[in-house]
Amino acid sequence: MSELVGAVLTRPSIDIDEAGSILRREWGFDGTLRPLPSERDRNFAIAIDGVDRYVLKVANGIEDRGFLELQHAAMRLLSVAGVPCQVAVPMMTGAEIVDVGSIDRPSLVRLLTFLPGRPLFTIPPADRPNELLVDIGRVMGRTAAALAGFDHPAAHRSFHWSPERGLKVIAAHAGAVTRPDRRRLLDRWQSRLASLASVLPGLRHAVIHNDGHDHNVLVAEDRRTVSGLLDLGDSVWTVVVNELAIPAAYAALDAVSPLDVIDAVRSGFEEVLPLDDRERAILPELVALRMATSVALSAHQSRLDPDDPYLTASERPAWALLERLIAIPAGGAAAR
Repeated sequence: MSELVGAVLTRPSIDIDEAGSILRREWGFDGTLRPLPSERDRNFAIAIDGVDRYVLKVANGIEDRGFLELQHAAMRLLSVAGVPCQVAVPMMTGAEIVDVGSIDRPSLVRLLTFLPGRPLFTIPPADRPNELLVDIGRVMGRTAAALAGFDHPAAHRSFHWSPERGLKVIAAHAGAVTRPDRRRLLDRWQSRLASLASVLPGLRHAVIHNDGHDHNVLVAEDRRTVSGLLDLGDSVWTVVVNELAIPAAYAALDAVSPLDVIDAVRSGFEEVLPLDDRERAILPELVALRMATSVALSAHQSRLDPDDPYLTASERPAWALLERLIAIPAGGAAAR
């Protein structure tokens, strides 16, 4: 089993009844539960009197308690900085994490607040006003700024969604891409992105959220502002500019003019946290790196769990974006 995506196979098998029992036993109240999608964990929304109030998260079997503690500490910082994020809800004992598994198979559970809004992916690109794209960048800029002075040992990990691992991850899983045209496109991107290996180490580094994709960015009813930023489960110590590249990449999926979308998100980010020239120059390449990593992992993960549509949700538009970006000469997108 690949260590890069083995978490797909070690997701907890807990059902709704068991999750409800844990909620009653550890937090002392009841609610109506429904499952939520996740790549690594098992998540359940909890409604009180018909309104979603909490999310019960059962961590992946390979998850480290220290990493969950990192997430809770980061959430507190983001909340203070005005980033609309979840926060941990203490149990009756005052603790925030409980292990309901066994010695040889831990199962760490926590309860987070529920955030309102609809995921960005549910709003067609043509219906997203420029104000929303700018606000996405602004929220991610506040996120990066709030975490700039934060560090935690658990953040310094080898993680397949870290941009520093991207080229190795693509190479390791490119063989799972079976369509010849897509494999050729991925080969072209591997060659074009190879120079990032020498560039990334010299850029600003910090702990970042690292997962501002269109399922984790929630949009308010006005469709002009961000109402929530979900899931710190991909947090890692890496290049700060990736905090911008990820939401820009997913916001650009299926857009008529992806470079305009990327630039709108960038403008909001730089209102809060200006980039330096080196960071700005490689932004389009980091967008492509994220998409190339995504399609390579999607091809491999779909073999591991072919019945889970969440694992391949962005595959088609990601390939289309890579096809459009490859037509722009290296450096040309940044110049525009």
